[in-house]
Amino acid sequence: MKPSLSINQMDVQNQWGTLGMTELLTYLKISELFDTSYHSETLKTMRGERGCIIHYNNKKIYLDLWDYSSPTYSEEVFNANFDLIIKLQHAKVTEESFEDCCQHKNMFLSHSKEARSEFFKKIVPWTFFCSRNMKGWIGKEDQILPLPPERFGFFCGRDWKCRNRIKAKLISENIPYMTSDREVRSLALSDKDFIRWMQTSKFGIVIHGRGSWMAEGKNRREIDYMMLKIPLLINYKPYYYNPLIEGKHYIYIDENTDFKNLENVYNTKDMVNNAYQWYQDNASPKGVAKTFMQIMNDRGF
Repeated sequence: MKPSLSINQMDVQNQWGTLGMTELLTYLKISELFDTSYHSETLKTMRGERGCIIHYNNKKIYLDLWDYSSPTYSEEVFNANFDLIIKLQHAKVTEESFEDCCQHKNMFLSHSKEARSEFFKKIVPWTFFCSRNMKGWIGKEDQILPLPPERFGFFCGRDWKCRNRIKAKLISENIPYMTSDREVRSLALSDKDFIRWMQTSKFGIVIHGRGSWMAEGKNRREIDYMMLKIPLLINYKPYYYNPLIEGKHYIYIDENTDFKNLENVYNTKDMVNNAYQWYQDNASPKGVAKTFMQIMNDRGF
């Protein structure tokens, strides 16, 4: 007998355009791993449109897709007493660090320390999703033909202050760094050119987003370059339920990295194969559903 899964159809329709929500809920729905139904339950809180409620058997789960502390770290979510909270941008921090944040931010202090501890232990990471440009290749990844490299790599995205140090490093290495902001329609590359630039790069350079306290700044280019089978250079250490391992799946970079020597230090062919397998197991449509089931089983749900 399949486990029961109930989601809100309005969340699948996703009128607020929360990145990844439609895709992840749809992957669960079409996976045939669950007996799927629908409910109408929502939770009103700050940035509540960036999260949704999932019922799994007799358990109530909150899925948070936002890259800030909200909506998870709110009184409404705390008081809802979810059995599990899945936060895609969950930061890898200790319980002690979480308690320090609560004290510093004057957060959840009306609750006991034991209740705060119980809440923190409910929160887990999960998976991530590709960028809009790559959606058309989902399920057809093996049809993406490799192209000869035309450059070491490049970055194109928002020019946030948190990116200044790695920006200076890339520029000093004559690696293209382009500022682009889709929200204000200031695009350095068209969608077609962006994909081609990725395909013709020797390495896929991925720079962290802004993030916030208790929230990681993942970048969808991680998944894009895995799909394209291009070795990843990442200037942060992504936190997933099934770990993405430095040196096995990606190369960690910072302002001290010797870019010219990377191919002498790392077996990039094996790394690409490892990363692509991680994508299939964790971020492809089937992988998303399988890892959701894995989390449920690990929690004894």
